Amino acid sequence: MLNVATEHFVRLGYSATTVDRIAVEAGVGKRTIYSRYPDKEKLFFAVVQRLSEKRVFDQLPIGDDVPLEEGLRRLARTMIDSGFKAEQLTIGRMILTELNHFPDLGKLQWQAIEDEHGRKLIRYFRHQKQKGAIRNLRPSFLADLFLSNVFSFINNVAIMGQPIPTSAQIEEFIDDLIDILVNGMRQ
Repeated sequence: MLNVATEHFVRLGYSATTVDRIAVEAGVGKRTIYSRYPDKEKLFFAVVQRLSEKRVFDQLPIGDDVPLEEGLRRLARTMIDSGFKAEQLTIGRMILTELNHFPDLGKLQWQAIEDEHGRKLIRYFRHQKQKGAIRNLRPSFLADLFLSNVFSFINNVAIMGQPIPTSAQIEEFIDDLIDILVNGMRQ
C-alpha cells in the first residue's frame, strides 16, 4: 500500500493523487488505508518520511587520511552522483513542488539530510581542525555550508528540470566549491 502511495505521490504530486486510486491499485479497501492514515495528508507525510529515511549515502567516503581538498572532493562527488540518480531527482522534485502546500516539508527533508550526513561531516571537519588543516571555524557551520552548496547544485537541476550536468560541469562545480571553501578555511 505504501509502495503504491509512494509511486502515485512521486509521479502525480499531492493534488492529483487520490486515496481511491491508491486503494484500487494496492488491492485494499479505502477503509484499510484510513485505518492507518486518517487522511491523505497523513499518508503523504508517511511517504515523505519513508523516502527521507532511505539511506542515499551509506558509503559516504570520510577520508581522514587524505589531504583536505581530496577529502572534500570525494564527499562532493559521492553526494552529487547519488543526488543526480533519476529516483533521487524525482523525489527531490516532488518535495520541492509540494513545499507550497506543506511548508514544514522542507524542514523535514533538511533534517533528514543533516541526520544522514551532518554528523559525519562534523566529525570530518573536527578531525581536519585537529590536524591543523583548517582554521578555528565551527565544524557544524562548515558541514552546513558544504551540504547547502552541494544540495543547491542538485536541487537546481530538480527544480528547473534541466539536464543533468556533464561530468566536466560537475567537476568544474566541485573545483570551484572546494577552492572557495578551502581558501576560506586555511590558516
